[in-house]
Amino acid sequence: MGKGLKFGLSLALSAGILALVFHAADSSAAEVARALAAMSLGAWTAYAAAQLLQGWLRAVRYRLLLAGAGVAPLPGRGRMFGVTLARNMFVDMLPARAGELAYWALLNRGEGVRSADCVSSMTISILFDFFALAAVLAAAVAAPVAEAAGRMAFLWGAGAVLAAVAAGGVLLFRGPGWAAALAARLPARARRWRGMVWLEAFMEKLADSFGQVRGGGVLWKAAALSVGIRVVKYGGLAAAFYGMARVLRPALAELPVWQTLIGLIGGEGGAALPVPTFLSLGSYEAAGAGAMRLAGVSGADAALVLLGTHVASQMVDYSLGGLGLLGLLWGRRGGAEKPRLRLGKTGLWIGLGVVLALAFIGGALGWRAQQKAGAQTAPGSGAVQQMGAAEQAAMAAVWGERRGFLVWSSTMHGQHDLVQMDWPGGTISRLTTDPHVDRSPKISPDGTRVAFARSRLPWVSFRNNDEWDVWLLDLASGRERRLAERGAQPDWSADGRAVVFQRHGREVVRIDVDTGAETILLGARERRLWTTPALDPRGGRLAVTVRGGARSTSLFALPGGAETRVAGGCQLAFAPDGEWLVLVESGGRLKNRICRVDRAGRNLETLLDMPGEWSHEYFPRVSNDGALLAFGASRGDHEHDVADYEIFLWRIGDPPERAARVSFHSGNDHWPDVWVQPPAAPR
Repeated sequence: MGKGLKFGLSLALSAGILALVFHAADSSAAEVARALAAMSLGAWTAYAAAQLLQGWLRAVRYRLLLAGAGVAPLPGRGRMFGVTLARNMFVDMLPARAGELAYWALLNRGEGVRSADCVSSMTISILFDFFALAAVLAAAVAAPVAEAAGRMAFLWGAGAVLAAVAAGGVLLFRGPGWAAALAARLPARARRWRGMVWLEAFMEKLADSFGQVRGGGVLWKAAALSVGIRVVKYGGLAAAFYGMARVLRPALAELPVWQTLIGLIGGEGGAALPVPTFLSLGSYEAAGAGAMRLAGVSGADAALVLLGTHVASQMVDYSLGGLGLLGLLWGRRGGAEKPRLRLGKTGLWIGLGVVLALAFIGGALGWRAQQKAGAQTAPGSGAVQQMGAAEQAAMAAVWGERRGFLVWSSTMHGQHDLVQMDWPGGTISRLTTDPHVDRSPKISPDGTRVAFARSRLPWVSFRNNDEWDVWLLDLASGRERRLAERGAQPDWSADGRAVVFQRHGREVVRIDVDTGAETILLGARERRLWTTPALDPRGGRLAVTVRGGARSTSLFALPGGAETRVAGGCQLAFAPDGEWLVLVESGGRLKNRICRVDRAGRNLETLLDMPGEWSHEYFPRVSNDGALLAFGASRGDHEHDVADYEIFLWRIGDPPERAARVSFHSGNDHWPDVWVQPPAAPR
């Protein structure tokens, strides 16, 4: 089979397995990519530090085994560290541990170590890696925190690995001698073949190398180092797994260590199998997820998190391995002896500079990604204050003769629930009590129901586009029902018969409230995300905040999706008559202002820029009669998850200072909507 055909087969096999993973987990490669960008800097740092430490321990073990074999002079510690980092990279790249041969090649060609000693130190290290794995599994069995099911799984695993270690030990330390003795008994004619002559000589050298190592008193030290290597390795992988799980599938971030360890060991075993997958992608995830499923974990979710962990680990391993390889090559020089690779002081300083630069860039990117990912934990409840007489008078002035109510999301009851303020009276009541996050309430045109998004997990950042469902709340009865899965940021159609929402940030979907029939209004487009969708009350158009590159507010014709870019803002909503669109745009006193644009998508103008300290405006929403604007504002803090936003109500056209403050709560309040009771029909 040609190399091109093998490469194509490996790509196809990996793509097929990953496609099954994405389908089963209801996810995509884009979600994994976003999770990699959003994974915490602490998780990246912990894994990178573990890789550096285990690389150094491996280098110490290799030098110990080479010394036991009588190699002199030994490669320097820095040189051996570079060889080890490069070896780690190639092991990740090639299936069935074929990357181990890179250690042989680098040590033999670059450091002048004879092949027999390279093979003996390499194979003994592999054997001790399995011995250390058995030790780790045995420790997990004895751990008091391990559950019964986990102990049984580890017990079987430890037994199988110990059996393999015993068989491997016999083959390694006795096999070369047996092979050399067997070759010596072959007929003289067969022994004269060039290949047989080389093989017999090599087996004799290998047997001699194994014998020296066995008699050199270094095996127990190498075994102890191997256990340390395994502990550090799985500690780093666990940090990466939990860091990825917190972003992709937070429920898996709560798994006990034993279940996670089963998946990581299973994934490593799958990657070591002779399966022709590209960079072990697919074989690692399938084996690890299968092991975790046997331990009671969702196989689809486990495979998705393991994929993210695998990619993250390879990014770090390839970076460190590339630096190690460059360090070896920088110092290459010829001489009277066999050419060797040297890492001089210049190479050390250059390598250190590259590492520091990468650390700085990675830290900056990680910090930025974490900011974009939103808060990792729920905010506090805050303290509720009473509305004073002056504030009540301001509210009365804004409402005038109107009657109605506001609904918004607030932590005043300890979590993000929906609350309602009625007017006149100003009484605030709690609408929802679910332990998950309730956000983005939208009141139906007739004022009887509220569509909102509820998180699928106890805590989900508002920046997460995936872990939400769309719910309906009947205000008269208090009954709730889930309208659509995997949807967020709902909005009503003008007739109140349908709700539009975004799904995964990739689609805008319209769902019939009575039948549940879904229609995709705006499908996926490469490198673009759709948020805060709003239907034109007059029909035929959809307004969407576009993310994924340059942020913009755009109008899309329906059907067909022809785009008209309106502005660079976000969080948009139509006026009830469809004459104009309200949105948040940059600028203003505290970097934000609320603007409006005409129906054609032109003539952007400032609608409201608050004076005073509450001038970081967000979440605009126009009342059903087109007269009032509800919005949130902070003193400058931006993060929607946790900042102290307060709810305000403003009569459109009044001076900005007449906006009335609705909420008086030091916690988090946002995403308001307002409904005005229509005037009674004349008799």
